[in-house]
Amino acid sequence: MDVVGGRYFQAGNSSQNWSARDWARAVGGALAERLGPALSEAVAACSVELPKSCWALLVAARLENERRLAVHRRALGELAPVLEARGIATVLFKGLALERHYPAAGVREADDVDLLVTQEDLAAVEASLRELGYRRWAGGGRPSSGYALVYAREVGNAEEVQLDLHPSWHELSLTDGGERVRVGDTCERVLRIELDGIKWSMLPPSVELYLAAAHAVLHSLRTLSVYLDLAVLLCAAGPDALDYSHTVARVTGRQRHLRHAVSAAAELFRLPLDRRHMSLPRRLGVPVAVRVGYLGFGRRFLPSSLVMELLLRRGLRRKLTFARWVLGHKPRQAELAHVTGGRPKRVARMLHGLRWLKGTLLRYQVPGSLLLRP
Repeated sequence: MDVVGGRYFQAGNSSQNWSARDWARAVGGALAERLGPALSEAVAACSVELPKSCWALLVAARLENERRLAVHRRALGELAPVLEARGIATVLFKGLALERHYPAAGVREADDVDLLVTQEDLAAVEASLRELGYRRWAGGGRPSSGYALVYAREVGNAEEVQLDLHPSWHELSLTDGGERVRVGDTCERVLRIELDGIKWSMLPPSVELYLAAAHAVLHSLRTLSVYLDLAVLLCAAGPDALDYSHTVARVTGRQRHLRHAVSAAAELFRLPLDRRHMSLPRRLGVPVAVRVGYLGFGRRFLPSSLVMELLLRRGLRRKLTFARWVLGHKPRQAELAHVTGGRPKRVARMLHGLRWLKGTLLRYQVPGSLLLRP
């Protein structure tokens, strides 16, 4: 965090006197937290010396991420003319969209491509994906507008590119034919930004900030990379964007989400933060390591998204609505067949949805340990 903060936010770092073991632990943690490519670039940019074995792991992580992002860009390049021919408006967000705020390309890890679509255009987008060889992988449910629809396509060497369609996402939805995005009870015009020679609609930074704060709580695996997203957005979007996000969060009941996520991001990367945006645990002096679930000995516990939402979301109705949404989420067909056992599918989905109550234990593996060996 010291090195990344020094590269991205000009925060002082104390890594110059680290031992080989210190670096081994840091690199193991960075890889587990999906910060390997960012740390690799930061180390090079800041001319930080580290053991060759650690450097090799970081370079490998960054090269792999760059290769994956190139696959995503090619997939978008194929999809764009098909959507344009049909007059379909979509918004590219998360992954490749957030990367534009980073100081270097290829350093933000991404596993899939995310598109926000209007409910009216959803069927047409799905048809376009099928024409390009994508198959439905997961998602849907009742109501279908509440779930991401996941499509995937093989791109060679048993690798798949995954594309997620979002009719709505954390109170976000498109209006006016995709020209504006609705957040809570406000509407903002989307931006048109060029990516590899193609103009894509993207969210304004103030909306991205709100979404990143929600994602830091609701993402199924909340690695520290989501807090780096928030820190980058806090600097790129400016203080007015944080005030905007706070106003929207008050309407949607996400004040605690926003304060928790922003407080952790600011403290992890040593950013200034107005006290009114701090979470109560931060104001009480609870260490940030505890607030993000670090247990010591290279282990971090991540409570389930469902538990986090029920704890932090304001409003009993919102809590119950989210619980119903998660427990009714439609799994992949193979998973559904495994849990059906002759029971009605609706009951099977509810039983399968209980998996969302399970937390995750993240382990930092020192380079050279079994889990990091080729």
